[in-house]
Amino acid sequence: MKKTKKYYFIGIGGIAMGTLAGMLKTKGHIVAGSDQGVYPPMSDMLKEQKIKIFSPYNEFHVKTFKPDIVVVGNTIKRGNPELEYVISKGQIYRSLPDVLREEIIESKKLLPIVVTGTHGKTTTTALIAWILECAGLDPTIFCGGFTRNFNSSFKLGNGKYVIIEGDEYTTSFFDKNPKFFHYRPYIGIINNIEHDHLDVYSSINDTKNVFSKFINLIPKNGKLIINADDKNINDIVKNVSYETFGLNSGNLIAKNITFGQTGTTFNMFNVKHDLGKFHMKLAGSFNVYNCLAAISTSLALNIPVSRIKNAIATFDGVVRRAEFLGEKNGKTVINDYAHHPTAVRETIKAIRAKFHGNRIIALFEPGSSSSRMKIFEKPYVEALANADIAYIYKPFLPFNLKQTSRSSGLFSQNRVSREIIRLGKKSRSCDSIDKLLFHLKQETRPNDVLIIMSCRGFGGLKDKIWTAL
Repeated sequence: MKKTKKYYFIGIGGIAMGTLAGMLKTKGHIVAGSDQGVYPPMSDMLKEQKIKIFSPYNEFHVKTFKPDIVVVGNTIKRGNPELEYVISKGQIYRSLPDVLREEIIESKKLLPIVVTGTHGKTTTTALIAWILECAGLDPTIFCGGFTRNFNSSFKLGNGKYVIIEGDEYTTSFFDKNPKFFHYRPYIGIINNIEHDHLDVYSSINDTKNVFSKFINLIPKNGKLIINADDKNINDIVKNVSYETFGLNSGNLIAKNITFGQTGTTFNMFNVKHDLGKFHMKLAGSFNVYNCLAAISTSLALNIPVSRIKNAIATFDGVVRRAEFLGEKNGKTVINDYAHHPTAVRETIKAIRAKFHGNRIIALFEPGSSSSRMKIFEKPYVEALANADIAYIYKPFLPFNLKQTSRSSGLFSQNRVSREIIRLGKKSRSCDSIDKLLFHLKQETRPNDVLIIMSCRGFGGLKDKIWTAL
């Protein structure tokens, strides 16, 4: 008989931490945790799971809950009162990846399909999971976003595969290795590699190095699947075997791509064999890459093409990934998680392709550590200039960042806005939601498409924006 454990999560509000908490609760364990500033959809999921959230951080919460194991989120640092209590009392603490590996991968003896890359991990993970589900393989899923088809960020299946979103960010305060080092990949997917997480990786070579080490974890009877169009990936796969996909080269190639209001259509070729026409509801060439990664993985698992086609056609996407929030007075509002300059640029391009002829208004909040650094200002200017109007909001908690030589200072919404204007585009810098809403009310008009872009809560903008429309 399996023993029920008591797990306490410090930093439970993050999507990955909350997802693991939900999985453990579903497995029958007793789960609680703490955080500050938890917002939907994770706050809603934790409430639905009846997982208690304590706030603010206080050692009293840990003391009264009396956990068997404390899971420490990777944003939690020394000085946190709960962490200090756990360490001082000699309590058992683990990182999220450690617990995910032990409780899910190893305990169930699953074969992990680990999805990596700077962009597209969540969508690709969700899409692979949906294809396997439609093929009757009943997978286990650990995803960095709420998948619409499963109405959850996780699933405990009875099949032999687990699909995991593999992050290259550090594991915890006591383990500075990337999270994806812990997941024992049977199939490893690398969709793209760019310089990101500037607070961890000082150069693109450092980033490529950890992906190279990830490749080395794949067993000989496993499989590596890569984007053949990505130069940085090609630099690190010189002496290994792999399957490839791409728009320009690869074993699996998409051609005749067309974008429209209902989504994207393309023809798929496996080497020279025509697999026929595919349709997905998602827009943008970056989502074609995500789709190619999922198809390549599914073919490696011998899933019939007809099952793959049907799954892709019925895939509804992920919450906060070009998510349609609604329409008011002819103005459309879309919510997206984009925070890296490339993701911001590609999201705007994808929405423009879908809403051809409409004005695109970008609303951007710098939320990640990298996005709040000055070094990324120029790429953001170039990305946001693709919109007709760009609203730049103040960075999320900028005082939490140290001004290091790596970043050469912090992001300034005023500088970015000025540079966009200098390129001949319209832009506004806003340091309050009320100010942003005031200008939106004056400047928006019917047929405008507004894209909220943030990996944080953006001051509740998605709920408040309707008053300005």
